[in-house]
Amino acid sequence: MRLFPAQLRDRTMTDDQPSTSAVTRDPYAVATADEPIRVPSWMREPETEHELTRGERLRLTWETHSGKVLGAVVALVALALVTLLGIGGVSFVQRVRDGESPIPGRAATRPPAPRPTDESGNSLGPYVATPAESFAEGEAAIVLPAARATGPFTAKQVTDGLAAVKRAMVEGRLAPRMLRGEPDLFLAQLAPDARDDIRADLADGANLGYATRITDEADPGLKPGESVRARGTLEYRATTVSDGVRVLEITTRHIWVYPFDLWLPQQYPPGAELVTVRDQVVWQLPHPDDVRPAARGLWIDTADVTLQNASCAALEHGYLALAGKEPLRRRTAPAPTGDVYDEGWRAGEGEDC
Repeated sequence: MRLFPAQLRDRTMTDDQPSTSAVTRDPYAVATADEPIRVPSWMREPETEHELTRGERLRLTWETHSGKVLGAVVALVALALVTLLGIGGVSFVQRVRDGESPIPGRAATRPPAPRPTDESGNSLGPYVATPAESFAEGEAAIVLPAARATGPFTAKQVTDGLAAVKRAMVEGRLAPRMLRGEPDLFLAQLAPDARDDIRADLADGANLGYATRITDEADPGLKPGESVRARGTLEYRATTVSDGVRVLEITTRHIWVYPFDLWLPQQYPPGAELVTVRDQVVWQLPHPDDVRPAARGLWIDTADVTLQNASCAALEHGYLALAGKEPLRRRTAPAPTGDVYDEGWRAGEGEDC
């Protein structure tokens, strides 16, 4: 129970006072008492030697030198930390100097290359400082291989087949009619029995593997006065399809680059106004002796495509366009997982909308 000052005073006044009549004990009486002085037993026992065990020796050694050992350990740890920090600092500086990400495992953050401009600060052209700068223009980019007889097909049949494929590629990728969305001349290059399926592809927007259309609402549209540029290869072989029909199979692999009329392109890195289409198309021409007349002519067996810098909204309808009316803002576009201009790249790899 806590006592407050008043209670303390009361208790002091009521407590019994020590008696003054108590007997006072002589403080030196202990030395003169008759009782003999008792000595502890351990002082009476003879001195004996004890051999230290290994554990006791180790403990005594540690107690004696623990301060020195601990100091040495701390010094070694500090030296190791300084060494690691020094190596990390050198690595950090080197990565920054090389333009790499200072954090390992992260993508490099190298700034985009500046666009070359003239003395007035205007862009020198949509293809300057891009891989497509060296590509051929328009139809000149479709180079046919030498035609030779192969399998049941004569040299003339191979020549005619290669020429038919080139006309179809021109009409599908380069002709202004197809770019405006008018496919009739392209369809005319195909076998009559093959046309209905291609019309259905165009209606469904599934044509980007072999045909390019630019919507009228595209903003920006194609750049006036600039040609589509391309580069690619053609190869052919004679083979037989599952139903026993002999066919001349021609495989084309091309990169098509379309320039759009981007406003103030000098404000963007090189290639900002280019849409790249990389395709691989397998064309087939059946031997005329193996099919009916309506099936004679060019067929599209497979068509794979990878696109870069294109609007996903337009692609869903089978058209090409740059995304958005304000291209400075981040836009959603198919993003290949590698460089579409690399020779080892294959169409259809990595695109994602």
